[in-house]
Amino acid sequence: MRRLIIACIITIILGVSIYCFTTFIFKDKEEVAVNKEDKNSEETYEFDISYGTKINLEDMEEVIANNKDVVILIGNKEEDATKKVSSLLGNVENVDSLNIYYLEREEMVGKEDLYQSLFVTYPELSNYLNFTPVILVFKDNILMGGLPGGVEAKNIINFLEYTEVL
Repeated sequence: MRRLIIACIITIILGVSIYCFTTFIFKDKEEVAVNKEDKNSEETYEFDISYGTKINLEDMEEVIANNKDVVILIGNKEEDATKKVSSLLGNVENVDSLNIYYLEREEMVGKEDLYQSLFVTYPELSNYLNFTPVILVFKDNILMGGLPGGVEAKNIINFLEYTEVL
C-alpha cells in the first residue's frame, strides 16, 4: 500500500511540474505572437490614389469602352477599408503601367438611370457593387471580375495576375 501511495504522489508531482513547465514556456510564445499581431493590426493607412485618375459615374462607361485594360476602385475615401486598399494597390509593382481609376461611392447615389445602364451593359456588376471597396477589372469592354472588401496585398496581386492585368 505504501508503494501505491508513493507512486501516486510521484505521478502527481511529475504531472504538475510538466503542466507548469509547458504553461510558462508556451505562454511566453503566445504573448509574443499576440504582440506581433497587435502591431500589424495597428498599422494605419492613408487614402492614396496618386497612381490613378478620379472619374465620375458618367465617364465610367466611356473609360471602359475606350481602354483595353481598366482597373476601377470604387470606395468611400473616409472608410478605413478603402484607405487600406488604395494604399496597398499603390504599392503593387508596375502599378503605373495600369489604367487605374477611382470612383467615389457617394457619386453613385441619385443617378439610378446611369446605374441601371451599367447593369444592362455589365450584368455581372451587380455581384460586386454591394461591397465597398471593390476593385473591378475590365478587359476589352468585358468585366473580368471584381475583388470586394478590405483585402491584403497578396490578394490584390493574385487577383490582378489572375485577371491578366499584371
